[in-house]
Amino acid sequence: MLKRLAASAAIGTAVALGCGVLVVAPASTAAAANCRSWGTTGTSGDIAGAYTHGEKCELDSGRIQIDVTIEDTKADGKGACAQLHATYADGGTRDEWVYVAGVGNTTSKTYTYASSVRNIWVREGLGNGGKCTTMAKGVHTIWQ
Repeated sequence: MLKRLAASAAIGTAVALGCGVLVVAPASTAAAANCRSWGTTGTSGDIAGAYTHGEKCELDSGRIQIDVTIEDTKADGKGACAQLHATYADGGTRDEWVYVAGVGNTTSKTYTYASSVRNIWVREGLGNGGKCTTMAKGVHTIWQ
């Protein structure tokens, strides 16, 4: 009986440790071949009142994953937004918009692009009611 309890405890510990490893490992790590951080601070895509940053990953499938986080950094009654613009090999384009309102509030999104994407840039903006009305004068390229 004592041997059975010791064996059960050892198996339980091994299972618990094994599960802990599975829980801790990030899901995207296995699928991402190359990831790097990016941010708009100090670039031509930057505007006062917004803070946009994230990570760009080239997935093993050849697709590109862009993680973006935006924060409203100024108590000015305006929300913060970011525009991600992608251009594809065939000349097609895709725009994604991320919006957050309320100083200190953040929101995060993840977008995946086909392997034929050739360029992705971002620019920050300010607005009201979920719409961007004033955009940064330039853009910041995050994938090329």
